[in-house]
Amino acid sequence: MEEARAPGRGVSAAPVPPGPGRALVVEGTFDFDAPADAVYAALMDPEVLASAMPGSQRLERLAEDRYHGVMTVGLGPVSAAEFTLGVSVHDAVPHTGYRMQVDARGALGFVAGMARVSLAARDGGGGTTMAYRADLRVGGTLAAVGQRLLDSASRLMSAQGLKALNRELARRLAERPQ
Repeated sequence: MEEARAPGRGVSAAPVPPGPGRALVVEGTFDFDAPADAVYAALMDPEVLASAMPGSQRLERLAEDRYHGVMTVGLGPVSAAEFTLGVSVHDAVPHTGYRMQVDARGALGFVAGMARVSLAARDGGGGTTMAYRADLRVGGTLAAVGQRLLDSASRLMSAQGLKALNRELARRLAERPQ
């Protein structure tokens, strides 16, 4: 059974980077109905991620540890705008977790920072718990919408994306030859 919870425990990332913009921390846990190897593989697959991320138009792997994409995001009074997304993966340990640097920029602002993702087999087996924490800076018109709206929108987008990823994992596992 999928479940999103916040805040996460046992996950650490660098503090919110200094600089312009508003600090935003996105953290929580999510229970996947799949083993850690399948969850990790899905998290590294740009096709799976693009289909699960709200607003994703495309996501491409540029190298083993680098991705580039385009997303359309609207937030409260800010109409939907296109953002160019760059992600680089660091300290990856297959089936266990990784850190990633995120940089998204568009006409209405930017989101930049570091995140950590940790995977662990769920007690009782049969699933994986993912803990995540992103320490970000949000700038431009996006930052002007206010902290409460940023917080609630980031939680909603995270939950939507993780639930969609869990559904895609379930579909792929059901198609695997036995």
